[in-house]
Amino acid sequence: MSKIIYSGNKFREFLSRRGITYQEASAFLGIDKNTIGKAVRGGNLNMSVLLTICNKYHLGISDFFVTEPDNEESTTHENSFEPTYPETSPALSTVTEEFGSYKISKKPSFLYEDFLAAKDQEIALLREINELYKKQIEMLQEKILENGNKNDL
Repeated sequence: MSKIIYSGNKFREFLSRRGITYQEASAFLGIDKNTIGKAVRGGNLNMSVLLTICNKYHLGISDFFVTEPDNEESTTHENSFEPTYPETSPALSTVTEEFGSYKISKKPSFLYEDFLAAKDQEIALLREINELYKKQIEMLQEKILENGNKNDL
């Protein structure tokens, strides 16, 4: 079996071919120089950093991943109902994709003022409902008293 792993080799080669230093890449991308170092060494990157690099340099995400054979022997497991079979197709040497522009989603901004305004509106509606219930209770009490007075006569 094979597994897909992150690799910064192609990004390192890209920067090297164009004569771009980590410092220049950092300034162009708006990313810390140490993060650029992690990107070329294959370190753990935040997805938004990876997408920023891909979008600014017009690289595909697949340029950052390669497949590598899994060193574990295929074996069956005693507690498994289904045996594990060796992979019959050859492992891919790279991952490919069609390049497009990647959208970096941003966390929704929480507007405290809008939240407070919405809650104030809810409270006002609840007060109105409360007043309506009070009026209905008063009307029912009056009817009960009227019916009670009619029965006394």
